[in-house]
Amino acid sequence: MRSKRLIALAFSTSVIVTASAFYVTEFASDGSHHNKTDASEEAQSLYPVNKAGETYGKPVDPLHPPDLLLAQGTDGTIGYVRSSELIGEDPATPEEAVKRQLTLNPDGRAISLYEHDGKSVIGEFKVTGP
Repeated sequence: MRSKRLIALAFSTSVIVTASAFYVTEFASDGSHHNKTDASEEAQSLYPVNKAGETYGKPVDPLHPPDLLLAQGTDGTIGYVRSSELIGEDPATPEEAVKRQLTLNPDGRAISLYEHDGKSVIGEFKVTGP
């Protein structure tokens, strides 16, 4: 029973990753996308910016999240987590995505919780789920 669930999870993950890759490829090729600079400029108009030039705050636009997201640490401390650390790197292939899904730690993983400067670590944030 467990192996059937793992196979179903692997298959659905590969379908999602493949569909996402197709969407991103089509989106990028139709000329209607914004480049990274445009997205950064948009984010800077929505959020405060720290001395390092990083945006921070509570997400107000899902298409333009801040570099540092408002979060509550494992001990209740309020701070910020890096979007890039929270999300992680994109898998290079659907097979890599499936492999990652199958090797996820069921207890989650911890990432640093920062002050708004993005440098001062003030705690940790636990990432759970896929």
